[in-house]
Amino acid sequence: MTGTNSFAAEDFDGLAKINTSAFGGFCRARKLKVDPAHGIDPDQPVAGALAALYLAHDMPAFFRVLAYALPVRESVWLACLAGEQMLPEGAEPTAALKAAQAWVYKPNEDTRKAVELAIKDADFDDPTVLAADAAFHGMAKGLEDVVHSPPTACPTMVFAMLLKAALRDGDAAKAETNWQDLVGFSLNIAAGGTGKNDG
Repeated sequence: MTGTNSFAAEDFDGLAKINTSAFGGFCRARKLKVDPAHGIDPDQPVAGALAALYLAHDMPAFFRVLAYALPVRESVWLACLAGEQMLPEGAEPTAALKAAQAWVYKPNEDTRKAVELAIKDADFDDPTVLAADAAFHGMAKGLEDVVHSPPTACPTMVFAMLLKAALRDGDAAKAETNWQDLVGFSLNIAAGGTGKNDG
């Protein structure tokens, strides 16, 4: 994908919520593969690698890495914001999206059960259910003995929700705008914000 970048490398500095590991080890531990043509230094921090992926306009790789690099609640919250983008303007959140949002606010067995029920009751074409899937598989603090999903499950669902939201219009120009909006949400969350304009 090609297009105009809305953000610069310095926008990726000081992202308090991003994993601080060296990028090479981070990817090896999670079996993430990134195109070597990008020439990303494996010894640089993950945030720097995210900047490089963004500037290279490799948005799928950017969001896949990001889904793993954020803490689980922040990652699921990003999926919730992506899910909101799937709704018609002014529409109320779906039951699945509401359940996922409630899980982010208070991840525990009760909210996880509500997420599970919302997934089961969701329409087959519910565009937001991937956010609920992410919450259901999220290994948040206090749920270690409850969640038995593989560690890849939650970030995979987050990535899928982001990809779906970006490509929702089926138009290349609109997809570019959608990508940039999602990156904006991502950077805000990674800096400790809500994902929206906190100012």
